[in-house]
Amino acid sequence: MSTAFSDNERELINLKLIEVAEECLKKYGVRKTTVDQIVQMTGISKGSFYNFYPKKEILFFTVLEEYQKFITTNLTRKLEKEDKIGVDMFTNLIYELYQNIRHSFIMNIIQNNEFEYLIRKLPKELIINHHSLDDILTKGIFSYIKLKDNVDIDVVSASFRAIFMTMIHIDEIGEDSFDEALKLLIGALAQQIIKEDNNA
Repeated sequence: MSTAFSDNERELINLKLIEVAEECLKKYGVRKTTVDQIVQMTGISKGSFYNFYPKKEILFFTVLEEYQKFITTNLTRKLEKEDKIGVDMFTNLIYELYQNIRHSFIMNIIQNNEFEYLIRKLPKELIINHHSLDDILTKGIFSYIKLKDNVDIDVVSASFRAIFMTMIHIDEIGEDSFDEALKLLIGALAQQIIKEDNNA
């Protein structure tokens, strides 16, 4: 029988679970990390773990969402400091964000072909909810940018997801050319959606 935790204890344990899961993703990846490892590093029982997360993949997905919120918040702070955000500035900011992802623990998942594996292990409603989160975060970012008329934010959000997914196929695209191709794709999308000041 699992231990009953107070709200404060639950919050602290959940934060510890996320911290441990990120460390395991860096070191071992999705497949090689076990629930036994996670609970040993966290200091809770296996039964208690399942009171927080029905499976390890949902915990890992939570870690990815928390990281997404973190980098999006950082981008928003940068956008808040700018008076005018044109195509070039936006392209550079998004390119920098994608490069930060490339050098994060997430790339361990991508390089080991575990991203698609993780997605397959998740409940469909979780993926749908994540896309809704993507859309909310995208709308927050674009509230700082002057968009062209009739731009569909949902389509823009899906387009950025599509560009992100290219990182799963760096080897096929060609590592030597990938960075330039990535910036070109981001820039092309930015030109399609951002209204530039003609007097600039």
